[in-house]
Amino acid sequence: MGNTGNGTGKRVTAIDCLRGLSMFFMIFGAAIWWYSGLPGWMFHCQVPPPDYAFHPEVRGITYMDLVFPFFLFSMGAAIPFALRKRLERGGSHRSIIGGLLRRWVTLVMFSLLLGNTGLMQSWDGPDVVKGIFAVVVWGGFFLSLWRTDRRWASRVGYLLLLGALCFEKFYCRLPLNVHNTDVIIMILAWVALGGGLVWLVTKDNLRIRGLILLVIVAVRAVCAYTTALDFLTVPDCIGWLFSWGFLQYLIIAIPASIIGDLIARSGDSVCNAGTKNRQKAVLAIAAFAAVAIQPWLLYTRNVVSDICLTVAFLILYGAVVVNSFLDRRKNGSAPAVCTADIIAAGGFILTLAGLGFDFIDGGIAKDFCNLSYLFTTCGMAALVTVFFLYLESLGWKSLFLADCGQNPMIAYTICWYVISPLLYGVGLLGLLDSLCPDSPFWAIVRGLVVTGAMCAATAFFTRKKLFWRS
Repeated sequence: MGNTGNGTGKRVTAIDCLRGLSMFFMIFGAAIWWYSGLPGWMFHCQVPPPDYAFHPEVRGITYMDLVFPFFLFSMGAAIPFALRKRLERGGSHRSIIGGLLRRWVTLVMFSLLLGNTGLMQSWDGPDVVKGIFAVVVWGGFFLSLWRTDRRWASRVGYLLLLGALCFEKFYCRLPLNVHNTDVIIMILAWVALGGGLVWLVTKDNLRIRGLILLVIVAVRAVCAYTTALDFLTVPDCIGWLFSWGFLQYLIIAIPASIIGDLIARSGDSVCNAGTKNRQKAVLAIAAFAAVAIQPWLLYTRNVVSDICLTVAFLILYGAVVVNSFLDRRKNGSAPAVCTADIIAAGGFILTLAGLGFDFIDGGIAKDFCNLSYLFTTCGMAALVTVFFLYLESLGWKSLFLADCGQNPMIAYTICWYVISPLLYGVGLLGLLDSLCPDSPFWAIVRGLVVTGAMCAATAFFTRKKLFWRS
């Protein structure tokens, strides 16, 4: 769901920036060099140095653990814009449901193709062949997913992808099957479908949507803390396609869709025009600071200090809102609370709820995901959205992040299928790889080079208005 325009037809840059920020963190965290002496907080909390193996017993989060929930939140926030626009154009509920199902099929197929073409990295053939293969596959992705009226493009794209799979299967002898999936894209497929259907049913009643959210939270809690629903198992034959665990991420997407509706309904008045610029700056800083402390204090497991500081930032935010309210009333302008401040209140509440669940869940954890993680990261995503909304109202827009956020699937794939092979081909990544072992500086430089190239390439496609159906 990438169509995030407000009631005036303009894009909501804050949502694009949030999505772009998640893509930046994802690529940077994957591109930095392991075994270089970097601290554990530079990686996923549960995949720490020195062995970089998965440790499910570890509790806490790092900035890398925010990538997926931030992306899910931006996708959920975009649902009202995309679907309501179709309704306004005369689309029926039936056609919209058909569109949601087509998108689900597209994402499922994309997940399968990513999982199976990714097997090429395990092939022991020449690196140059792997590089050419990756670029050809990405060309197939581009042509088959390109939003264009040129019918030949999708046909050529399908042929390229079919040829690549045949090359893997019959020449490289790689074991292609349906169990090779990109689980991130598979989860997105189900959340996009579920979130879209929930929005369609509740588009005119946020209370019912909130009730559906509470039911999902209750079911998730029953599954987490009891064995009452253990009998609801998924048959092995469809385990590659669906897991009940996928639906828990609606706990992030549904609140995001509510926030998306609030932004859409407010039009250009998301932030109060009567609020002074100095006050807007303080509100932006308070929202961002409340987010910035979370990875630090949850990683170091200072949860009580985290709660106290989060409450302090909430009080600061509230004091500025009240002060702005009094100033506007004194000047005779409308003193109504603005949408951004309502979103901020929701963000603080969700974050504090997640911190409360930290004690119940035995600590926040991304894998296996718990309620503390879902609530905390959802609240953080809402506060980052508020941060970008206020920056936008001050006239500052991170167009670089927004460009990446408008083309997320290009950003997700172009790094590993195009940029990395090309940078290895010209020798730059090979040089950096030789400098990275035991050198935190060069490990970070490597991450910045790869991530910067991804952002620049994605921005190029965005500004040329070359988008994917995703």
